[in-house]
Amino acid sequence: MSPTGFRLTLIIMALWCACFPNLVRAEAATNLIPNPGFVGAQDTAGLPEGWQRQPGRIPGVAPSLVYICRVSGYPDRLLAIEGGPDRQGRVWCRIDNIRPHTDYRLDFTAYRPKFTNGVYLEVEIFGQRHLINQHFSYGRVQPIFLRVNSGNTRGATRLVVANPHREVLAFGSPVLRVAPPPGERGPAQDVSVRLPNFFPVGMYAAKPEDLPDIRAAGFNAVQSYDAHPDIIRRMAAASARLGLKYLANFRGKPASLLQELTGKPEILGFYIEDEPEGRSVPPGEIEALKKSLQREDPGVLTAVAMLRPQMVEAYREAADVFMIDPYPVPHLPMTWLSDSLAEAARYVPKERLWAVIQAFGGEKWARHGWPRPPTFLEMRCLTYLAVVQGAHGLFYFSYPEVRADNTSWEGLKQIAAELRQLRTWLVTPEAPEVLQMEITSPFQVDAAGRPAVHFCQKSRGQENLLILVNVIDRPVSFYLHGFGSQVPWLTEMFNKHKAVVRDGNIREELGPYEVRIYSYRRED
Repeated sequence: MSPTGFRLTLIIMALWCACFPNLVRAEAATNLIPNPGFVGAQDTAGLPEGWQRQPGRIPGVAPSLVYICRVSGYPDRLLAIEGGPDRQGRVWCRIDNIRPHTDYRLDFTAYRPKFTNGVYLEVEIFGQRHLINQHFSYGRVQPIFLRVNSGNTRGATRLVVANPHREVLAFGSPVLRVAPPPGERGPAQDVSVRLPNFFPVGMYAAKPEDLPDIRAAGFNAVQSYDAHPDIIRRMAAASARLGLKYLANFRGKPASLLQELTGKPEILGFYIEDEPEGRSVPPGEIEALKKSLQREDPGVLTAVAMLRPQMVEAYREAADVFMIDPYPVPHLPMTWLSDSLAEAARYVPKERLWAVIQAFGGEKWARHGWPRPPTFLEMRCLTYLAVVQGAHGLFYFSYPEVRADNTSWEGLKQIAAELRQLRTWLVTPEAPEVLQMEITSPFQVDAAGRPAVHFCQKSRGQENLLILVNVIDRPVSFYLHGFGSQVPWLTEMFNKHKAVVRDGNIREELGPYEVRIYSYRRED
């Protein structure tokens, strides 16, 4: 290459490098969805230009409805979908210029006139279906966001929005852009989190006058929804007298109290939001509150309750601890809780995950899907299932409901007494998995097809703990293989039943939702 040609090449490369960031920013700012405002001429199906749906009716089958609508106080048009048995409650648009293996952010607004549990929009893109189950708000327009990867998709694809339900659900203002790269997310960012050096076992929705009863029942922590300064002061003072740890409600940030509470040993931390993903509270807004609290009290613990574990990724930097709170009784599998914890653990270390255990239900809650409270066996199953899955704290929702039912309260007191006896084991890390489950009964698997008995093992020198949880409502028989010859038997901690080891295994049967907790030694 001649010197002139070489200089020309350098100039072109320099110009390209100078322009490249702007090109990237321009691409990231480009909305790839056509006609996101739903403006312009509508076709014969009643859709705006660029949007399509399945044409025609099926004789004898009630049709789905799709139409443009508006919501009072919201300026933009929405596309309403009311599903039907014809399964045509869906619309789609073509999207071009997709790059493979690229993260995209999908934003849109969603509206529902009422809330019915289990009724949500579905979004399909890049061969993936996403249930928009973070859409809790009703009677107002809620912003929704998803981060999705294009996988092997290249060039053109479709965005499909579907509503399979007879209720009206609407969406508007869809935007698909190249997502900005995520920030660095390494273990170093977790160093500043001041996690407790004990295992919290707490009650939700406590009041100052409840604390003596809660402490006497064996709990070591409390949460309160009341953010009134006088209540916070009374809760802190009562917690200090009784040796409880208090998770103070700081969703409204009563700034005048912060200096009063800073450094007090009875303060477990600050509860700064409640299921924010369901109302699309911006993660940055919560993170700003967390940082303002930590400026006053560096390393202070902040906690957020979350129901949809897939959203923990978006809120990862907004709080230190995520309290995962699915309530499965009576209609859903117990493993909803453990699966939610496992999903959340994809985005934050397990040390930052606590579980909220269902301890409510009845007539007041029936229309929301909880017509009865969990039984003792169900509460105990959920408790130890969370421990097996690696939760580093447990709170029960909630004190007023469970205390009003004497049977439930007595059962929960028994569970709290067990946890208190196990308190040193609860903070012991799970041992590497060496045991293998072999189910021998007719009922063998949980809702996801895994063995119906979930378990974990913990070790401290020669001392070991084994927790076994039957997650289904049928008896399950099994062998558990992998014990060495140095383990002659295991002893159940609470009923002293012995499980004898033969040929390196134990053979046991657990009743519906039964839990067994065995201790054993490895003899030299």
